[in-house]
Amino acid sequence: MQQRITTTYHHQFQVSRPGLVAIVLEARCKSRHQLSSNFDEDLRVEINRLRFRELPPEKHIQLFNIPATCNGSTLKGLKQTIVFLTVLGEGRHVVSLIPRHGAFVEDVHVQELSGKQIVTFPIEKQAEEGDRRPWFTFVLIDLPLKIFSAEVTIERRLRDSDDLKILIDGIVKKNARGGKFLLWYLVGNFLHWLAKGSMGERKRFTVTFEESLDNGVHYIELYADRTPILHQAIFHLAYHETDAEQRAGNIIKTYQPLILSTAKEFHLDPVMVGAVIFQEQANNFNFIDALADYIGGLLHLNTSIGVGQVRVNTARELEKIYPSLDPGVEESWPGEETFVRVERLKDPLTNIRFAAAKLDFSRTRWMQAGFNIEGRPEVLGTLYNIEEVARPITPHAHPEANDFGKGVQENYDKVEALLGL
Repeated sequence: MQQRITTTYHHQFQVSRPGLVAIVLEARCKSRHQLSSNFDEDLRVEINRLRFRELPPEKHIQLFNIPATCNGSTLKGLKQTIVFLTVLGEGRHVVSLIPRHGAFVEDVHVQELSGKQIVTFPIEKQAEEGDRRPWFTFVLIDLPLKIFSAEVTIERRLRDSDDLKILIDGIVKKNARGGKFLLWYLVGNFLHWLAKGSMGERKRFTVTFEESLDNGVHYIELYADRTPILHQAIFHLAYHETDAEQRAGNIIKTYQPLILSTAKEFHLDPVMVGAVIFQEQANNFNFIDALADYIGGLLHLNTSIGVGQVRVNTARELEKIYPSLDPGVEESWPGEETFVRVERLKDPLTNIRFAAAKLDFSRTRWMQAGFNIEGRPEVLGTLYNIEEVARPITPHAHPEANDFGKGVQENYDKVEALLGL
């Protein structure tokens, strides 16, 4: 591409076969000092209108100063590569490159990965000469991570050697030797001199980290000091937990802050919000096979998505009722509106907000009809499970619970404990 941009640039591309894809961005941003300006250059990305933000989400939304962006204050004109891994349907998609005060885009390209759960990226790139800055960032979208590994070469050099820092979801992988290099996982100064003061050891390392990250948005960051070489990166996209109910409990604990804040937004019982999420995940006995189908592009476009297992059609109908959920796709948008909905539902916070809205939709309708089901989790859970927003069930005096609703009631106390309430 090799182009400087100062306004939003929409990069459109076709996916020929549904499944896992990698979207690769290479860009540079300059600092205010390099520009003789009051402002640094920054660049952020949206995929089918999905915005990336800080983890975990805070009250004040951060869109630029996060791992999935390029920031001139840290790059100082050097190149950063960001790789987005996501599952896309067949058709036209849009990557929006959104600069703040400008950015230089070297390349943006898409690679279809053919349903692989162990993804190997051959890279063979050496960092440009520079001091402690973001180098490679990998963004996982609605995907789990069981193992991450990378092959890296570093070299001992006079005065300042090659170093590599690794962060996964903001947590630094610390060097076991500690000291001033605690936050740098690979340290060139720990290598030997081959010729004292003039030629240092050059060594290739394979670093591997076992993780237990469930579906969600995850950031894997590699920071470079001097000129290390990244040969390849490998991702094992699988679940650490294999028991559905145990996994459901882990999901509730992971997203506890989002469940509490969303329940407050919609004036709902937070345990009720957590209980329907728990039940959806605990009932998903085939989640391991479903992940393989999802990555392989075998699931229907209106399949249930994300933490709350929200359907695309349900989201579309709820957007008409709750303006705060509407993504506001303008007529000039070059992409497909359905893909916007699918991608947004992959974000855990957005997904939980849709789940809460569906609970509020049923509760409000029944209350307006004179039937208070606020304190009946089995009924509200049943409606969450079976009621279609476009064709709602007529409220009546004697609603019965289905198995899903009964499960919500049975697990209510358990979810309350998981939420720490």
